[in-house]
Amino acid sequence: MIPKLQQREDLTQNDKLAEEFGRMQQLIDALNSKAIPEGIAATIAQQIEPLNSPDIPAPLYAARLKKTRSFILKLVEKQLKLVPQKHYQKLWLALGISALGIPFGVVFSVALKNFAFIGLGLPIGIGVGIAVGTQLDEQAKAEGRQLDLE
Repeated sequence: MIPKLQQREDLTQNDKLAEEFGRMQQLIDALNSKAIPEGIAATIAQQIEPLNSPDIPAPLYAARLKKTRSFILKLVEKQLKLVPQKHYQKLWLALGISALGIPFGVVFSVALKNFAFIGLGLPIGIGVGIAVGTQLDEQAKAEGRQLDLE
């Protein structure tokens, strides 16, 4: 079981801090709902423990929350293949634009001898990226590898 973060007094005064705090609590709740091996749970707990110190100033605390959340997400993705909702959709959207959309746009532009059509490939890349990403997200959900957070 991964311990929760302790409430802080400055959460009500800083909206950004409250938002990051809520995201981290949501991640902890989502991970606690899954069966996580003891070794990984201990590593996550070690990362969360310093965040419970009241001595950290609010701006630094928000940055540490974000960095720790990112570390935990990468760890569980790499070790347990657990991903947040729409993870693959966001990943493949970027890949579709860069790997398919831009090259298709260049091909259309060269074939039509008019570089005004260079942007024509972007919707193709976006469509392919979203389709592939959505399929992978549905597969992760069916396999129980999707965390209940976005």
